[in-house]
Amino acid sequence: MRRKLPFTLLYLLFAVLLNACVATSGPAHTTAISAPGAKLAKYTTYAWYQDPPPTPAAYDPGFTAGLDKNIRQAVEEELKQRGMQKVATTANPDVLLAYDVSVSVPVEKDKPANFAPGFGYSYGYMSGYRYRYSDGGLPGYRPVDLFKEGTLLVDMINPDTNKLVWRGWSEGAVTNFRSNYNKVKQLVTEVLQKLPRS
Repeated sequence: MRRKLPFTLLYLLFAVLLNACVATSGPAHTTAISAPGAKLAKYTTYAWYQDPPPTPAAYDPGFTAGLDKNIRQAVEEELKQRGMQKVATTANPDVLLAYDVSVSVPVEKDKPANFAPGFGYSYGYMSGYRYRYSDGGLPGYRPVDLFKEGTLLVDMINPDTNKLVWRGWSEGAVTNFRSNYNKVKQLVTEVLQKLPRS
């Protein structure tokens, strides 16, 4: 009995430490890139690059429209907490926003003619978004379809040049496309924490 007690205590201690590590660590590989000289902290107003499409989106099995709604709501709430105000695209916002989540590409839909340069089949594509901005030569840029499946990306675009000025992402963060709002909010917050405040 005495020999089993230290082993049991050691096992319990290991389990507690492992659980603590898992609970406090965020998604792996959350990072961001920005255009040289971009004054990101000076942005005070934003608009979405494209409003939600008027026609119902066509989702592949396993995906839902709820994720689109949750991501957009979470981004808006996080930016509001940072003091940024959402305005209409006609009100000359400081920056435009777009988001995407990389997904596996069905062979029958993997046609370059369907996408703008730098884009590919993705959650945004399924949601009916057709982004047409340029990567602007952003250092470290790669197209959405080159990210691991489930990667959440948030883009900021200069409305005057139609070029990408900031991209934040969390590699493979979305493991459940039916995730509830709280989970999506956590992921969005972690990505937008990479946005400079000053």
